[in-house]
Amino acid sequence: MAETMLSAVKSAARHVLDCRPWVSGHGAYLLHQVSGRGPVDEAGAQDDAAMRAAARWLAAAQDSQGDGGFSGRYKLASGWSSSYPETTGYIIPTLLRLARLWDEPQWHDRAARAIDFLLGLQLPDGAFPGGEVLENRTRPSPFNSAQILHGLTHWVQATGDPRAADAAARCAAWLISVQDGDGAFRRHFYLDVAATYAAHLSCWLAEYGDAFGDGAALASAERHLDWVLAKQDQTTGWFDLAGFTKEQHRDRTAYTHTIAYTVAGVLTSSLVLKREDGIAAARQAAEGIMRRLELSRRLPGMLDWRWREFEHPQCLTGNAQMALIWFALTRHDDDWRFANAGFKALDLVKHAQLRDNPNPGLAGGIGGSDPVWGSYIPKALPNWAAKYFIDGLIAKRAILQAGAPSS
Repeated sequence: MAETMLSAVKSAARHVLDCRPWVSGHGAYLLHQVSGRGPVDEAGAQDDAAMRAAARWLAAAQDSQGDGGFSGRYKLASGWSSSYPETTGYIIPTLLRLARLWDEPQWHDRAARAIDFLLGLQLPDGAFPGGEVLENRTRPSPFNSAQILHGLTHWVQATGDPRAADAAARCAAWLISVQDGDGAFRRHFYLDVAATYAAHLSCWLAEYGDAFGDGAALASAERHLDWVLAKQDQTTGWFDLAGFTKEQHRDRTAYTHTIAYTVAGVLTSSLVLKREDGIAAARQAAEGIMRRLELSRRLPGMLDWRWREFEHPQCLTGNAQMALIWFALTRHDDDWRFANAGFKALDLVKHAQLRDNPNPGLAGGIGGSDPVWGSYIPKALPNWAAKYFIDGLIAKRAILQAGAPSS
């Protein structure tokens, strides 16, 4: 008993030291992780302030770098990391949404800086490198390239930029070239393991193909959609191979982040391709996850194939991503059960956000986990968490402006 207590104390002490509580703002942030945070903002009164704070954090993440990219994360142990091309790519549509929503050109200008950064990284074969720039500039990544394709597609639609149009076409062609005959993506993929969360790769091929009339991109997306749908558990709606690792695949577990990548990818592709079977598959999974949220009154950060809690700390990115999925289903089905789940998931993210802090790496950012020392992006605030939170709040606003169903 005494040994167990001593081990727990030592572990807690390591956590504290790793988080450097003596650095400006860190102490207040850590206190926020363990102190009473007050009631959840179920009325949505703080949505605008929360969105502004998250947008300022994203601006700080870009300004922390000198290359136009967005720092991948703020680490409590070491500060801002280097620019992350993948997420810089899919932050671009978020910046364009903010520019339109607030009528503020600065967000469009930030997107332009991000585009210049990305165009300088594209490899000769059309791919983009995986990881952060200090880790890698030469090894291609299909998943990361597809997230950048998403950003390029939106930028070209908004501006007509011929440089970006050429880069997007080359990127799409490369993605199609590395797809296997059965529809899966294995070559150059993370850990060389085919995963169903690559639905969030192929859906951007579908988006690109639809936007620019590229039949090969649409066909590629459809082949991959078929491969993913074949992996669904018809009883629960779970998608096998949705996790990051072979161990997660074996155990049929995954973070809500990659679960949401899978479901969102299936839903997005299916809406573009008009595949009712895919929409039904996404709906079944989304309903299972919604039930877990209702039963637990929170969304555990890792779930198993029965939608049961596998790890208790929340994955805040997953919460925001699931909110977007539930809002998309609300629009498609006119079913406000999904909207209510999305509102609750965003409330939980908002509850974890600390908007006021003297450290720009912490003020308004969203932790990987709640509490921040959970296993998903531990002791750090990733830029994609803020991106999806902003997207979720914008989508929530649109849902509420559209109004409740007429019947």
